[in-house]
Amino acid sequence: LVLGGQTPELMNTLNLTAEGAGFYKQERLQVTLTLVKGSLEARTTCSAGEFDICPIGIEPLITDYRKGVRLKMFLSRAAKFTYVYGVLETSPIKSLTDFKGKVIGVHSSDGSTAQGATESGLTVAGLKSSDYKLVTIGRDDDAMGALVSGKVDGAALPYYEFIPYIIAGRKLRFFPHPALADVTNSGYAVSPAIMAAKGDQVKRFSRAIVKSALLIRYNPPAAARAILIALGKPYNDADLKRKVAELMAWEAYLPAGDPSGNRIGAINQPGVAAYMDLMKSAGVISETVPVSDIVNDQFIGPANDFDHAAFEAYAKSLH
Repeated sequence: LVLGGQTPELMNTLNLTAEGAGFYKQERLQVTLTLVKGSLEARTTCSAGEFDICPIGIEPLITDYRKGVRLKMFLSRAAKFTYVYGVLETSPIKSLTDFKGKVIGVHSSDGSTAQGATESGLTVAGLKSSDYKLVTIGRDDDAMGALVSGKVDGAALPYYEFIPYIIAGRKLRFFPHPALADVTNSGYAVSPAIMAAKGDQVKRFSRAIVKSALLIRYNPPAAARAILIALGKPYNDADLKRKVAELMAWEAYLPAGDPSGNRIGAINQPGVAAYMDLMKSAGVISETVPVSDIVNDQFIGPANDFDHAAFEAYAKSLH
C-alpha cells in the first residue's frame, strides 16, 4: 500500500483492522505500508507500478485520467459519499442553499478532490461557483479551528475527519451530498498492470478488507483492539474506549451496511457516472471519462467468497 503522508488514521480503518486482526495473514499476504509526500505522489507512483495498491478518493482518478495517470478502483472502503458539509450546531445555515454568499473551508482550495466533492453537491442545490468562496483550512485541528472561530461558515470534509471532534462533544450539523449520498467516492485502486500481474493477491487483499468491514459491524471492540495492535503503540482502556466510539460513529459509512449481502465493497458504477456528469456541470472537469476505465468490479465476487455465517459467529466470539 502507498499513502500520502497526511492521511488521517480513520481513513485507514479497514486496512489497519485487516493487519491487526490477522486477516492478511489468513489470506497468505504480507502487506507493507509506505508513506510518500502527498496524494499526488501516492497515485502517480502507484500508476507507474512502483507500489501495488493506493487507498484513494475517486476524484483524482477522474481528473488525472487525461494526464495519463491510470488507476482502477476495485473495492470501496466506504458505502456512502464520504464528503459532507459541516457547520456548527448554532449556525443559521440549515440547507445547502444557505451557503450562498458564504465561505466554505476545504483541505485545499485548488485540489481536485475537494473541488469535485464540494462543488458537485452545491451545483445540485442550485448554486454556482460564484455564489460562494472556497478557502484552504488544512486538516485536523487547523480545519476545526477555522470552523469554530468563524473564519469559515462551514467545512466540506470527509465525515471521518469530524468524528474525533464529535466524540469530544463538539456539536455539529451535517448535510450529505444531495444527489450522491449513497454513492461511494472512496476505495482501493491499482494500475491495470498490477491488476493483471497480481490479480490473485488483489483478490485475497479484497477478501481481507471485506472481513474487516464485517468485524467492525459485528464486534466493534474486537476491531478497535485490532487497529490499536496494528498501530504498534502501547494503549490503555481509555484508548480502546475512544477507538470503539470512533468506529461506531464511522460504522454507517463502512462497506458492510448489509452484512448479509454478497456484494460488500462493490462500487456503484452508474453513481460514478452521475458524479462525473455533476463534476462537468460544475466546471471541475471539461469532459467525462469511461467509467469502466476507472472502476472495476471483477474482485467483488472473490472478496465475498467465504462462509459469512461462520465468519459472523467467529467475529462475535472474539473478546
